[in-house]
Amino acid sequence: MLTITLFKAALLALSCSLVHAVPAAEKSKTSAAVPAKSSTSTAIPTVHKKKAEKEAIRVPVATRVAAPIVPTISAKIDNIVVKLNTSSSAAKIKAPSPGVSVTSAAGTVLIFARDAASAYSAFSGLNGYGISYQVVLVPDGGISSLPTLNSSATVGNYGAIVVLSEVSYSSPSGVFASALTADQWAALYQYQVTFAVRMVRLDVYPGPAFGTTAVGGCCDTGVEQLISISNATAFPSAGLKTGVGVSTTGLWHYPATITDNTIATEFAQFAPATGFSDKTTAAVINTIEGRQQMVFFTGFATDWSAASNFLSHAWITWATRGLYAGYRRINLNTQVDDMFLITELYSPEGAEFGITPDDLAQHITWMKTINAKLPAGSSYMIEIGHNGNGNIEDAANTTAGERQCGNGPIEYPEQIDTPLEFSKVLGTGTNLWPAWADDYPYTVGCNNLGALEKWFAKAANRDAFAHVSHTFTHEDQNNATYYDVTREISWNAAWLKQVGISSAAKFSPEGIIPPAITGLHNGDALRAWKENGIIYVVGDNTRPVLMNKVNEHWPLMTTKADNGFDGIQINPRWASNIYYNCAVPDCTVLEWQNTSAGKGDWNDLLAIEKNTNVRHLLGLHHDPFMFHQANLNYVSAPKMTINGVTAKYSLLQAWVETIVVEVVRLVTWPIISLKHDDMALAFLNRMQRDQCKPVLSYTTNPTAKTITAVTLTTTNNRCDAKLPVTVPSGVTDVQDFTTEQLGTDPLTIWVQMSGSPVTFTLKTPIPFYT
Repeated sequence: MLTITLFKAALLALSCSLVHAVPAAEKSKTSAAVPAKSSTSTAIPTVHKKKAEKEAIRVPVATRVAAPIVPTISAKIDNIVVKLNTSSSAAKIKAPSPGVSVTSAAGTVLIFARDAASAYSAFSGLNGYGISYQVVLVPDGGISSLPTLNSSATVGNYGAIVVLSEVSYSSPSGVFASALTADQWAALYQYQVTFAVRMVRLDVYPGPAFGTTAVGGCCDTGVEQLISISNATAFPSAGLKTGVGVSTTGLWHYPATITDNTIATEFAQFAPATGFSDKTTAAVINTIEGRQQMVFFTGFATDWSAASNFLSHAWITWATRGLYAGYRRINLNTQVDDMFLITELYSPEGAEFGITPDDLAQHITWMKTINAKLPAGSSYMIEIGHNGNGNIEDAANTTAGERQCGNGPIEYPEQIDTPLEFSKVLGTGTNLWPAWADDYPYTVGCNNLGALEKWFAKAANRDAFAHVSHTFTHEDQNNATYYDVTREISWNAAWLKQVGISSAAKFSPEGIIPPAITGLHNGDALRAWKENGIIYVVGDNTRPVLMNKVNEHWPLMTTKADNGFDGIQINPRWASNIYYNCAVPDCTVLEWQNTSAGKGDWNDLLAIEKNTNVRHLLGLHHDPFMFHQANLNYVSAPKMTINGVTAKYSLLQAWVETIVVEVVRLVTWPIISLKHDDMALAFLNRMQRDQCKPVLSYTTNPTAKTITAVTLTTTNNRCDAKLPVTVPSGVTDVQDFTTEQLGTDPLTIWVQMSGSPVTFTLKTPIPFYT
């Protein structure tokens, strides 16, 4: 089998958007001794062995622009000395006039923020759902006017308002004050009352205007204070579990108590912590003078804080009343590259690993176990990327294979490394594949000599997984010729068909996982892909050039100017600290420490993976996750304790168990896996939906003070992609549109726009105030 060898030191970069403070690094724990993986799992063939293409180590990094850090200042408020970097409600704001006149309001969410980077912590959650929003930046000097809030006395332009940190700034006198004027606040309040619109205020200092008072500020480095939802009755369709604490490390916040329960109802609370002996209030819902607002006494940083992503679903569902043009879904797609290849391990030095049928069989059993732990409506599976040449090498190294496998596997000299983002001049390069390699030459008899192929030939084994091509030999494609790449794609397609994998229940014929994520700036390679039916590939989120610059939930489409060829769809994919050339924890911990400045042991590494990837999933990112065949080693894996259970786990199993159990602890949402082509189509549809500019407008009964119907519109009221409309309790007529409702999730109607607005009457009108 072909050997995958270690390439280079890590790509290490960090760009975390910080709202208040950098999260303190976790202290290292005592390293536990874990037996190293034996190199005898699968013997490396002595014939046809060659140095293989080198694979870069992927180090996960954030891609958001860092938000300016707002330092805290000490102030004495209500006889308490507290550090703060935001303000309470502005004083002396004119009370709104009573009376609701709204008949219709657009569902677009209006966001006020200090700067574009900080605004991410509000719009990222909305963007995850696909809910339309508009951001207004408010500098220190304020803004001359608000956007036009309503187009008539009865028609509103916004369905919710979000304000971050009160858009407040410190003054020379040492206090924070909002850059919005009292008159501007009054106008927003009046709009709320007249058009029955809810307001959300993130990162606020408690005060009488919210019916609360601050107990203090928290937390200094090394102090943890958990936050949890204490009452979810105001946003039942959010699917958030109550009483489960989430870390606030790095988020400066203000534990509070309620002083006026006639206007304030707690829905989130802080746990006791150093300096705070009792539970305290973290967030409230206010009903004041005919309007409602949700107020959080904590900073938000959705780009690095799992807690911020978790809490975002409370305010999004509450502000929209669970009624929006968008949908909520967790897609957990774990792609395993390099199947049929041999991997040279990072540690122990000189050891190699090739997966066995016993390793794979145990993962089938485990997938059933993990699915049983998931919420109703879930369906998780592993997806495998195959390299057929590895099977030919395995077969050719048998006595019968010497007779039945013709010229044997494809062999070529070691490739010369290129820079990561190397752009190949069209028509250049040297063919590595032999001149005799024209039509795919191997027989069924040859293929059936490979032990791993025999295992996959059983339909029950094959159909337990999803499948996609990873090219025939895993040749790096940055500097590859059209001749080579054509064969890499066409031969693997022929092999997948011959051995029956392309007949699997979950096979992706239009996609590949590019070897080591190469070839994406090689127009010759991209043309060869397209001419052989490949249009969907995955990229690497540690490389910003491979990500869409407009919207992180969109794929990147190649262009001749940037990539040498038009029309290949690059879908985002996450890396992790589970390295491609490791089969046991000791190896990946060592590589993490040596290449990525990792600190700690296996448990520390998994804690980082949990915070990072639970954040991605709660942020509704649908990017698949990258793993490799060595990460599925189970047979010689050591026992380890995961979520309190001591047993043998492969690296992938330990990672999935860690992530999934935390997600299930927090939410009731179903977890779904998609095969490669379906995942890619979902990204394409998402981009097309956004480009149609969907807006959901509410129709109201101002007398009854209820929302009675919703109307979906787009540009020209047409869109190639179906548009999701989510409703909390059903509609009177779905009009023959496709509907979707998994587990305890709310109903989503998938609407095909055909030239006219589409209106749904709600089965149960939604009250303005609850």
